[in-house]
This record gives sequence, structure tokens and C-alpha cells, in this order.
Amino acid sequence: MNNTADLLQARASTPLQRLLLPVLSGPTSLSSSGYPYLSPAGYAQLLHRVPQTLQLGTQVWDALDALTGDPSALTPTEQHHLAQSKRVVQQVLRTASITAPPALWLARHVLDALHTLGLSERLLQGERLDPREIDLDPVELDTDLSFLTVLGLLTRHRGCFELAAGPEPRRVLSGLPIGGSQAGTAQMWAAAACGEPVDPAARTTLLEELQTLTPRTATEQIDWCPQLQEIALGAVLLPLIVGLAAHNRCQELIADPSSPVTPSDPELEAAARHILSLCGALQADTLHPLGRRLLDRGPGPFGIVEAYHPYMAQAPTILSSGRGPAHVERSGNIAASQRANRDSFRRANDALDRYCTDTGFRYSVFIEHALGRGEATRQRYVRSGDARIRYVGADLEDAAIDAAKAERDAGTLPHDMCFVRQADIGRPEILIDAMAEAGIPTQGAVMMVGNGFHEIRAATDARLSAVFAAYCQAGITLMFTEETALSIADQRATGWNTYQPAFRYVHEKSGQGLRPALSRPDDPSDPMPTSWSSLAQSGGYTKLEAYCSPGRTIYPSPPASGHNPSTSMNYFFVPRS
Repeated sequence: MNNTADLLQARASTPLQRLLLPVLSGPTSLSSSGYPYLSPAGYAQLLHRVPQTLQLGTQVWDALDALTGDPSALTPTEQHHLAQSKRVVQQVLRTASITAPPALWLARHVLDALHTLGLSERLLQGERLDPREIDLDPVELDTDLSFLTVLGLLTRHRGCFELAAGPEPRRVLSGLPIGGSQAGTAQMWAAAACGEPVDPAARTTLLEELQTLTPRTATEQIDWCPQLQEIALGAVLLPLIVGLAAHNRCQELIADPSSPVTPSDPELEAAARHILSLCGALQADTLHPLGRRLLDRGPGPFGIVEAYHPYMAQAPTILSSGRGPAHVERSGNIAASQRANRDSFRRANDALDRYCTDTGFRYSVFIEHALGRGEATRQRYVRSGDARIRYVGADLEDAAIDAAKAERDAGTLPHDMCFVRQADIGRPEILIDAMAEAGIPTQGAVMMVGNGFHEIRAATDARLSAVFAAYCQAGITLMFTEETALSIADQRATGWNTYQPAFRYVHEKSGQGLRPALSRPDDPSDPMPTSWSSLAQSGGYTKLEAYCSPGRTIYPSPPASGHNPSTSMNYFFVPRS
């Protein structure tokens, strides 16, 4: 590999290019699934020393291209390792372009709440905070401080939190409050995107904030954690993308980067382009490759997180007295969930087809719970049509049922699809009784659920086991997707390489809970809940491993523990009987 190091050293002329040298000149290997990964030393350099977000992320992408062009002077083996290293770095940058903004948006609100309540000053003074001994809601405070621990700004030891070592965490907390955009700015952008009047106060606040926004320019870092400029910029980027996506402006920008996004408001048009330029996504009227990915893949996960803006708007109050009446506006979350779950449902439907082919299993009833707009049903209907299949859609929220009915009326979903309203997935009897009343059998039915079981409130192990048992006793073959809960240690050790910091935070904040795919030895300092697999099996199901499919693994390098968790899992369970 010395030839590679020599070649890259001769080409490196910028600080970012020099930071990439140890990452690109080391050995690579292939995982059991055929994905390349870096050596531990190469990955440590990439994680801790190489910036990955917003404008610097695009600059690292360009530096990577410049360094790796024309490798013909290298041997075929050296070219292979260089290409594999580049592939890993590009994937990490693609991932960071989607995972960082939601976490940065949340960090802005969490940090400002801590400042409002005087906790940031106590951390700066070196105090170790124990949520159990502070006159605030201990569960809510633990959730907030754990989130900042995942981001590398705090450290946690035996349930207590203190400021992390290094200059950047201190600089972030010393720069509070960040202020600026309020929690509902996405609604302002959505109105502007379709030419409707916007909230004058939100508009003024945003335009004033843009006068002070500057991108991060310093390339030096000794450990990964967000910097103050990144948090402030991510806080305005996320609502912009969510608002524009509500009226298809993101896809229009991909097709033509010069197309207007707020046609009737030139000042907001300039502001939107300024934000995208500060983030490196838009360069003049050209989209950077990471900007294209941001606009294409960002709206789904961004929208899921932004839907929790009522919680962030009341962050100090929730810390003081609990979440009270705060809740997610489900109608704003339906389209985002559909976009985010589309690929998972495709893999689940593939597994169902393979299972039927392999075993001769036949079903006449297809149920989609946690319905949203019915994406799983839409895919199944395209594959199977009306032939001998009854379709059932269930959801707790009327907004979801209404959206699915609109899809049915448009011909996207089956014309005779049966809908079950007020169907809490944690109360199986609601669905089962409604199907019995409609004359639709549950025995032999299949049910597909996209990220629905974690929404069950008061989800003790005993309650979830009973929920699975009820669906199992009804004879339902169960396929569901769930984001995998990751430990704080795993999240910190993988940086921006997962969406989990934001996803887990908003769900815990609203009383929901993620779980791991498999049970692991418990760490008292970082406890993990019982796995989905264990709970479904305790309810009478048998897990069919051959038809389960994990998402991508979170470490782009072999972890020291030997266990590389996946970001999510598609589960396939059949009644044991």
C-alpha cells in the first residue's frame, strides 16, 4: 500500500485532502454481505478527524474525487483497495447528508432549553448533573442529556452527565442560546412554496437569522461532535426541506436547479437558495451530488422528525413539568413515513413472495396496520391485484385512514379495501373484532406493519408479549419493520453513520420506544430493552430467519465487540402452532 500513500501524498494540496490520506491508503476488506469496510485505524481517522456535514461534507466529497482520479500508476491490487476506500467514504458522506440535519435541528432546541433552565451554565462550571436530583422531570431530562451524549457534547457515567472533554463541546455550550428559527418554520416554507400567505413573524425571524448564519470553515477537529455553526445551519435547513417537499419543490429542483421554489415571494426565494448554498447543496444553479441526495432522500426522515415540532416548541416546559398535551400532528407525518418506509415494504413484499413460492403458503387476506397512505398495500396490490385477496387497512389516526381512502378513490389502492378506524395496534382486539364483524377471517391472514409497534405506549415487556400473543392466536402471519435501537456507545462510535440519534430521541420524547433486533448482554451504564425477536417469540411466534432482512450495518469497520448491528430489520414471523 506504500505506492498508494506516495501517490496520494504527491496529489494532496489542501487540508481536507491531507486529512483523507490515512483513510484512503490503508487496507480494506469485504463484509459477509459483500460490502467494503475500512481498517479500524482508517475508520478512526474518518470519524474523528474528517468533517462530514453540510458544506464541509461536500468539500470532502470533492477532495476525495481529486485525490483518487487516474489511479493507473498503481497495481491492480492497490487500485482495488483505493476504490473500496473511496466507496466507503462516499457512502459515509451520503449518509451524513441525511442523518445530520435532523439531529442538528433537535440539538438546537434541546440546547436552548437547557440554557433557558440554567443547566448549560452548570455544565460549563464542571458540575455533574444527576437527573434524579434536579427539580425537573427526571425521565425527560435523562432523554435530553442522553441525546447530547450521543452527539459527543456530554459524557455519561452511572446515570450522571457532564461536559465532554475537548474545546468544541465547551464552545457549543458557551455560544448558547442559538435562537433564531422557531419549531414550526416548515409550515411557513410550505405556505411559501405554494404561494399562500406566510406568518409575518416567522418570516421576519428567519430573514433576520440568515444575516448571522455562517458555515463552518475550520477543518480541524480532534473528535467528532457538531460545531455551533453546524447546529445553527442544520436548524434552518431541515424545515426548509420539509416545507419544500410538501409541494414537490424538492423534485422540481432536482429536475431543474434554477426552478423557483417560492414563486410569489422573491425574498424567501433568495433565502431558500442562500440556505442551500451555505450547506454546499446548491452551487450557483448546479446541485452538488450530495445536494441532489439531500433533496431526494431527505424529505422522508426529515419530515418524520420535524413532525415532533410541538414537543420542541415546548422543550423547557416539558423538562419542567412533563409533556402534557404536546402531540404529533399525524397528518403532517403520513407522507414522510410513506417515503421513508417504501424500500422496507418492498423488501417485506419480496420476502412474502419468496415464502409463498418456497412453502406453497397461500393467503386470502392482506392487512396493513399503522396504515399511513397504504404503501405496503399499494405494492401488494400492484403485484397481486384483486385476485382472491381481501385488503384491510387499520390505523389509530383518522388522518391516516382519510389519506388512504383518498388513495383508494384515486385508484392506487383496492376499490373494496376495508378500513378500520381508531385501531390502536397495541389493542389487537379492535382489528380482530372489526374483521369478524365484516366477515373477514384472520386465520391464515398476513399483516404488514411499517414502524408501528414502537408507537405502543406504556410498552412493558409483558404488555408487548401479550400483544404479539393476541395476533398469533388469531392466526396472523406477521411481517413488520422496526428501526433498531442502538446503545449510546454504538451511536457515538459511528458518528453520523446512522439516523438513530434523531429518530430515537423524538420517539422517546413522545413516550414511544425503540428496541434492538436481538437481545444482548446488558450494560448497567447503558441499559437496552428486550428485543423485538424475544417478545414476538414469547407471544407464540416462530421467527423465520431466511425471510428476515436487516438494513445496512452501522459500522464501516469491524467493531471491537465483534457485533455490528443493523440500522433496521424486516421481521418475518409465523404462528408456532
